[in-house]
Amino acid sequence: MRENPLRDRAMNSTSQLSLSRLTLCIAVLAASLHFGSKLYASDNSPVTPTLDPFSENMPTVEAAALHTQTLDEAAADVTVITREQIRTYGYRTFGEALAGVRGFYITNDHVYSYAGVRGFSLPGDFNTRFLVMINGHAMTDDVYSSNGNFGQDFGLDMDLVERIEIIRGPSSALYGSNGIFATINVVTISPVDFGETYATAEGGSFGEKKGMVAGSYYLGKGANLLISASVFNNTGQSFYFPQLDTPPFGNGYAIGMDGEKGYHSFANLTWGNWSVFASFGNRFKNVPVAWVYDANSLFSRGNYIDDGRDYVSAVYKRTMGPGDLRWEISYDRYLYHDRFDLIVADGLENTASHADGDWVMSRLSYQMPAGAFGTITAGIEGTFDLKNLQYDLEVTPQPQELIRIDRPGRNGALFLQDEKQLSTHWSLDVGVRLDASRYYGEFLSPRAALVFRPSKKNVYKFIYGRPFRDPNAYEQFYYDNVAFFPALPLRPETANTFEVSLEHHFTPSVSGTIDAFDYTVNHLIQAIYGDDGTSRFENVAGMRSQGIEFELGGKLRPWIETVGSFTWQKVYQDAPGPVADSPARLGKFRWSMPAGRRFTVAGSILAMSSRYGSQGEKTRPVLLADLTLTVHKLPWGCDLQMGVRNALNWSYQDPIGLSLDLMPGDPRSAFVKLIWSPGK
Repeated sequence: MRENPLRDRAMNSTSQLSLSRLTLCIAVLAASLHFGSKLYASDNSPVTPTLDPFSENMPTVEAAALHTQTLDEAAADVTVITREQIRTYGYRTFGEALAGVRGFYITNDHVYSYAGVRGFSLPGDFNTRFLVMINGHAMTDDVYSSNGNFGQDFGLDMDLVERIEIIRGPSSALYGSNGIFATINVVTISPVDFGETYATAEGGSFGEKKGMVAGSYYLGKGANLLISASVFNNTGQSFYFPQLDTPPFGNGYAIGMDGEKGYHSFANLTWGNWSVFASFGNRFKNVPVAWVYDANSLFSRGNYIDDGRDYVSAVYKRTMGPGDLRWEISYDRYLYHDRFDLIVADGLENTASHADGDWVMSRLSYQMPAGAFGTITAGIEGTFDLKNLQYDLEVTPQPQELIRIDRPGRNGALFLQDEKQLSTHWSLDVGVRLDASRYYGEFLSPRAALVFRPSKKNVYKFIYGRPFRDPNAYEQFYYDNVAFFPALPLRPETANTFEVSLEHHFTPSVSGTIDAFDYTVNHLIQAIYGDDGTSRFENVAGMRSQGIEFELGGKLRPWIETVGSFTWQKVYQDAPGPVADSPARLGKFRWSMPAGRRFTVAGSILAMSSRYGSQGEKTRPVLLADLTLTVHKLPWGCDLQMGVRNALNWSYQDPIGLSLDLMPGDPRSAFVKLIWSPGK
């Protein structure tokens, strides 16, 4: 997966702001002064909070503090997508599930999908400023620092997901590099909660075909195994690009250039204190639009990418002394290969780029009560690249290796977190992490969150963090001395983040949230262009994101769920022109309800304001409506699910970071999915 230096732009920050960090600091100070007299009991000792009945049915989250908490207890603004919601709304990919979450939006260039949050999704970046984890294991690769492929390239089938934890805000104090805007933890279903037999078959528009088989088995002596495998083969769409409507480019028609095929496999073995996870997956994807303009050889239809992501992780948990020990050791691999036919004077020149990364990671943490200091979590982590290889080939007309770069990294970290209940109503979460990198030195990441809960119905959260992102191997080391020149020593990207949220429970099942944020990202890494068209990566000034989000929803009745949200946001830069792929407004609404004993109907609406492409083109606003119908309890243990996506057939474009700046959005499509689970 390669960055697109031909479409990156240097980004700078602005000093004229409507919602400043000073405002958020004043809010924290005012609340502290007003309620300061309630921090301690009369004997100056901490007061243990009473049980809150509003929290009894509340979803839990693990990734926010490395242990299980309710959403109210978590020192962050958290959304949880449950197993029931994934099934009800027919989410078939990670991206579909995330697109329904407040403040997030998905952009698709038909090579990869990208998630935007806080109005920040720069075309040409590969999801490098937030973390995606599966069962607490980071999916960041060691070559491009990419995170969370959101289509079939994600590698984990949604049928295996117990919940998705979306933790907004910085997480570098616990997890290190890349945790700037959000951390997403995908938790899989335990083997003891999964049926013995499970299979699905699905098909849909544009030649979508997928099959999956899975099952869970008791192996004896306390060991349980969940294992699954799936295959997919999609034909894809055909496109017409007016910008390429000349004979050298195939008159603008990309026919048969959007297909993909591949497989997923996953296993989870639990035995005593051990949990072992393994995932192996691969995807072959035809590419309708190339990275560079002269590679848009639509008539040859030979452009493709082939990538894979594998890992094996073993986690050991036990109570030891007064606290709990957690140790993880893992092996990861990332593979990437592409082919592009470049149009040259003598015909076509076939080139190929490769990336091959192997690394091991070990992480040890211990959590224990510490009396007056609250609950302490301390840990140590190390990551070691076995291989971090990038190489380019010219296949025809002259077979030769153009470049080979192998720069394995080494990273170590120490982290400490303190969670303290200050009084009945106040709690404080403070964390700090020191990272040391082979190429980028040391970085200290602090984070603090003050939580005020004056009653069982209201929760106020005041959050500050200083996260970072180390340059990736492609940005720092890739060069060919023709179009790309070596980067000077790059600094890590850094951020200062401020956030205030109010959560109010109208009833135990209906709640609302208001969240205001102010993020300043400094030393952004972007490709800088010379007058001769060559480029290299440099640190530029930065950008600033500010906004406010509203959400209201829950179960108005036990049988109906509704959730609505609205986001206003603004991203600032000093460079002329608007910020690309940054909608100012996002509105979402979803609902689900039964329709008789065997039917469930669900729907959602997404409204998004205009965005801009990299060259300043303004796109049409987006209005997408989805519908899903599930039929339960059919003969032989089957369920049937049918859905329509973009039911209004709304025409829109996504800003992208390839050789073209805009990609047509997906038109109306339909799918049908048969689920066989006789033991449920």
